[in-house]
Order: sequence, then structure tokens, then C-alpha cells
Amino acid sequence: MGTFRHPLYNKCMCLLRRLFALILLLPLGLAACASDPPPPPRVAAWLGSQSGRVFIRVLAVEPVEAMELTAPDGRVFTPERLSAEQRPRSNDAPWRPGIGLGGSAGSSSGSDIGIGISLPMGNPFAREAPRASIASEAQFLLPAEVLALYRSRPQDWRLELLFPSRATGLQAPPLAP
Repeated sequence: MGTFRHPLYNKCMCLLRRLFALILLLPLGLAACASDPPPPPRVAAWLGSQSGRVFIRVLAVEPVEAMELTAPDGRVFTPERLSAEQRPRSNDAPWRPGIGLGGSAGSSSGSDIGIGISLPMGNPFAREAPRASIASEAQFLLPAEVLALYRSRPQDWRLELLFPSRATGLQAPPLAP
């Protein structure tokens, strides 16, 4: 004689198979979403103390290898100087275990001393740590008439940036007052 199966047995087994498949496919879905594109660079511009000098600073996750400023009439200006420096992240503390010493005392229980060691586990649910920003700064020497044009209509200018892994173009920033 066969074994008795409850009428809900097949439905439960079907749900368990679906749940098992979901558990197997979930890491694949999370892995597909894990790598975010780098954030867009942040750009600022200002005039130097010497006439005709325009400084442009770019904050990005990679250093700028080359930079060009393109005028509305198509003229291209390259910087006289281009430098990059890495800015440290605020959460770049080295991994260190913690050591603690504690004690207790009571009138009838005597005294106890304890030593504890803690190991940092991190937050398994936290997103990827923020990337370090790299400040790249360029110094452009522009003739007086070109500088006047840049001051009056910076939105017509283009700033082309070449990073180690990509190139991007964006609207040139206005000069800081």
C-alpha cells in the first residue's frame, strides 16, 4: 500500500522549489547590479592672480591625464600645467583589533578581572565604500579677448577630459567671482 500524502503536499513542494530557485538566482541578480559607473566629475574654475590665467579643478575617482578647453569658434586651448593629487577618504582607517580590560568588585563576591579582544567585522549590508577623490588642476593661459569671451559666455565653451579609462566632455564651468 502507498504512503499517504496530504493534499497540500504538492503545493508546498512547488513553493519550496521556487524558493530554492530564487535563493540560487538572487546572488546573480545582486552581482549584476554591483558595479556602478563612476560618478560624474565635479568641476570648478577661477581666475588666477596674474591676468589671463584660468585655473580649472576637476574632482573625480581617476586622475585627469589630459584636458582641453574648446572655444565656441573651435579654437582649442591646452593647459600650461596639469597636476593631480589624491585626497584621502575619511574612512581609510587601518584595520586594528581592539583590546579592553575590565573589572568588577562586590562586597560579597570578591573581585574579578577580565580581558577582551574585539575584531572589526564590518557591515556586511553596507554598500561599497566611497571612492577616494583625486583633484586634478589645470592652468590655462588665455589671451585677453578670449578671456573676455569666456567670462561673458562660459556655457558656450566645452571642457574635454581624458581619464585613464574613459574620455568625457562637458560644459565648461563659469568663473568663480
